[in-house]
Amino acid sequence: MKKIFKISYAVLVCLTLVMSSCSDSDKDISGIANTELSGTVQGQRFEAKGGKAFPSGNNEVSVHITNIAADCSSDIFDYDLEISTYVSTALGIYNDVNVVFRKKGVTPLNYFNGTVELVRITDTELTVKIKAISSADNEVEGFFTVPYCQ
Repeated sequence: MKKIFKISYAVLVCLTLVMSSCSDSDKDISGIANTELSGTVQGQRFEAKGGKAFPSGNNEVSVHITNIAADCSSDIFDYDLEISTYVSTALGIYNDVNVVFRKKGVTPLNYFNGTVELVRITDTELTVKIKAISSADNEVEGFFTVPYCQ
């Protein structure tokens, strides 16, 4: 009888560990979805396809993400739809960050309550996670990697 009790107890402990370690959340500690950056910019569907980042002084980096193929040779003023932000070059999560929603020919919208996580930065590329929800016409969430142009 003691043996059955011990086995039952061991099975119960294992099940408890398995159940508590599983999560159906697709977000991490930053609260930002672990999906490719997408959303709506100035009322148009937005899916990140390209962009670039570059140093902007004061240990900050300027990040520009667009819905078309773009890299270090592209001009950010040619982007039709764009999400941009400035963030420290130190890895981490930053709250109350200005995230700009821009559509060519339309006044840009500055959203000052964005969350940006700098996930990775190397000499050649930078990965950020962004969550900025101003309205149904201006909202993005997810991660994206852009070239780091120095």
